Parts: sequence; C-alpha cells; structure tokens
Amino acid sequence: MNEKELNLILQEGESDKVEFKEKFSDEVIESLVAFANSEGGRVIIGIDKEQNLRGVSITKESIQNWVNEIKTKTSPFLTPKAEGGTINGRKLVILEVQEFPIRPVSFKGRYFIRKNNSNHQLSLVEVNEMYLQTKNSSWDFYPDKEAKVKDLDEKKIIKLKSLIENNLEINLGTNKNFLKKYSLIVKEHNKEHPSFAAMLLFSKEPLRIADIQIGLFQDSVTIKKNKIIRDDVFSEVEEVMEFIKSYINKEFIITGSPQREERWEYPLRALREFVINAIVHKDYRDGAHSQFKIFPNKIILWNIGKLPFNLTIKEIEDGTEKSYPRNKLIAEIFRDAGLIERYGSGAYRAIKDFAEYGLDKPLLRETMGGIEVTIFGKKKDTEKDTEKDTEKDTEKDTEKDTERLISEDEKKILDEIKKNPKITSDKLSNILDINLRNTKKKIANLKQKGLIKRVGADKGGYWEIRKGISQKFALRGKAPHIGRL
Repeated sequence: MNEKELNLILQEGESDKVEFKEKFSDEVIESLVAFANSEGGRVIIGIDKEQNLRGVSITKESIQNWVNEIKTKTSPFLTPKAEGGTINGRKLVILEVQEFPIRPVSFKGRYFIRKNNSNHQLSLVEVNEMYLQTKNSSWDFYPDKEAKVKDLDEKKIIKLKSLIENNLEINLGTNKNFLKKYSLIVKEHNKEHPSFAAMLLFSKEPLRIADIQIGLFQDSVTIKKNKIIRDDVFSEVEEVMEFIKSYINKEFIITGSPQREERWEYPLRALREFVINAIVHKDYRDGAHSQFKIFPNKIILWNIGKLPFNLTIKEIEDGTEKSYPRNKLIAEIFRDAGLIERYGSGAYRAIKDFAEYGLDKPLLRETMGGIEVTIFGKKKDTEKDTEKDTEKDTEKDTEKDTERLISEDEKKILDEIKKNPKITSDKLSNILDINLRNTKKKIANLKQKGLIKRVGADKGGYWEIRKGISQKFALRGKAPHIGRL
C-alpha cells in the first residue's frame, strides 16, 4: 500500500472497516475476528489511539510469526493478508481479512463483530443466529422432536395452503406435499417430525410460547381490559387486530355520496404491519409472551428478541438495509400468503403511512431484551392552553364528542334516509326491528344533534341530511371490566 493511500486512511480515521494499533497484540486478533464476522477490514499496526504515527520495528520473520499466531488463536483459523507501508519514513504493517464464508469465527472461544468503529462480543443466541444465517437457515426450520405430524391441524393447513395457492397462483398438491415443499416436515433417523415453524402455524393444541398478552389501559397503571391470545401465529394477527379495532375510534364522514367514508384513528395497514412484525420476528425460544397495550392516545407493541447483530433501528426506519428474519421459514410462509410484501421494507412503509395519516413517527427502540414500537395517536391542542383554558376547552370538547356519538341504530337510520329521503317512521321501525316509539326517539336524537332535518309536512315531506357539513361520528367499544395485566 503506497503512502498516499495510507495518508488517506489516516485522515478518515477508524471506522467499521479500519482499526489502528500501536503494536501487535491479542487486541489486533480480536479486531481481525470482528472484521471477519462482519464485512471484512484492516488493522494498521504502528499508529496509536490518538492516531499518532509511531511505526514498528519488524522483519519478515516477525510478520510471519504474527500470521501464525493469528491462525493458532482463531477458529476456523484466519490467514490475513499482510503487507508493509511507510508514512514519513515510519514503517507500518497492514493486516487485512475478508468477510469469512462460514461464520462466526472465534478468538479464544469468544466471538466478536464490528459495529461502527468498535468491536462487540456476541451472545450465545447471536452466535447461533449468525451460524444459521451462513447456512441460509433459522431456528424454525429445525424439527420439534417432541411432536408428531398428527399433532398438526388439517383444517389450518388447508386454509393456509389455499391462501398461498391463490396468492402465488400455483397448485401445491396434497397437504403432505405442501408441508414437505416448505420444509415444514423434517425427517430424522427415519422418523418425520413437524418443524418448529409447523407447530407455531398448525398445532392442534395452542402453544404457550406463542402467547400474546393484550390489554386496554386507561393510563399506565389502570387496566380496563385484559386478554391472553393463544393461537397459531397466523390467526393471532387477526385476533390482535380485532381487539385493537374494538377499542380505537372510527369516524364516519357523511358526504353527498351514497357511501359514507370511514376513517380509523390509526392507519390499519400500517398498524397491521407492526403487529405482523412483532409476531413473525419474536424469539420463540425465549418463552416470554408478547405484550401489546392500547392506551387512549397511543399503542405499544413489545416482543422478545433483540435486533439481528448486523441491523440497527435506523436502518429499519430508513429501509436502507435488507432484513434478516429471525424465523425465516415463518416469514417465508407469511410472504407467500400475501401478508408480507418483501423483506426489509415493511416498517419503512408503515412509518411513511403514519406520516401521511397526519400522525407522529412511531418510536422504535430496543428494551428489556426485545423490540418495542410506540404508535402515537392524535395530539390534543388543549395541552398548549393554560390550566383555565384547558378546563373550558375540555368541557366544550366533551359536549362536541357527545353530540357526535351515535348508536348503531342511528347509523342505520342515516343509511336508510340516504337511500330513501321519503322513508317513513313505520318503515324504519320495521327495518330496525324495534318498536315505533323507540324509532321516533332515535330520529329525534338525530334531529337534536343537527344531523337531519324534516323538509315539508309529515305527509308528503322528506328527510334531509345536512348539506355542506361533514359530520364525524366516533364509535367506541363497550365499557370493559377492570382487570390486571
């Protein structure tokens, strides 16, 4: 390496691919191992921590001895490329390794990766995941030796197989052929076992490792509704979404068109994406249940399982890095069934959807050994007011909300009036299947709220939905009981 190239590296400083060391030591080998377990890199010997040129005194035998020591202390052994160079007459040694094909490489039984400009030791779980990645595999491909193929639910298999066939426009044959094609059945010692993915997708008996604890919270300590969802991971997506939809607002915008417009408090597609991510990427080996919390102004989703060793929160948010699914087989099934479009872009698209919906950017962070996503609802303007104004505004908002709250029967009345403005109370009573007295009471409520008015006499007149005004009706679920999460 010539002096110009070395000077350029020295100016740029240490990075995810460059490390400076004053002399050869075990720290040099540790960095080479970290580079080999990442994307490769160089250790330049003869430069101290402050990036001062110190130089080294070496012979050809010295460099060969260093290379031999590196080979002895690493497994699988590393053989770095070694070359010399000079800056301002001071000799340097550059040791370089490429990304190793079979990872992870260890140094004295420990494993490291390179993050930014420092080395990080891998946990046992991360070591296992890195090894499986290099084998293009993951934990859920392996057989559950305690289970048998007969433990799988045929109806669940048929349902998911049909979804995949319709989405991909293919014929997967019999259930057995489908299971084998996707490696959902593993043969070992002449015995067939369902894979861990198959058990999570199709088990007849719900698995505790798939538990999701979901709750409705009034505040951080008051729990109004608590539920344990324990099902196959595919069904859990729908169950979670149904629970959430029961306790978030939905607005109906009345316009001049025959069909009313609906707007949920949160963009459902984006919300669903984060729910799927939490289920698909959970570390089921840990056993900790997922925790989903619905508050009046936010939703928090937490699942056990740290980010892959080579992925950061920022890369997820920016959509700049390809995804490394923890449960690769489950992710593949979800993708082929149409629940995941492509790896690595879901969270980025979801964040974009929230912004377009007028909501704050969701907060993603690593905490308690897992990933937590906080999804924010609409901000209240009253937070900026003084205490006195806040009380007044809150009273006015409450009155307006009360005016906008309508029942299901009242919604039906509005729908029928839109279809037939001349509809009579008697006919509405028959459609709603309630007595005439209650029907007239509900019509009076709608008139009182300013949503409809009568034009003309009772006979020969007609109903009119107020024009030029888009009224929104907030609908909530029933008041839940008090419980503990």
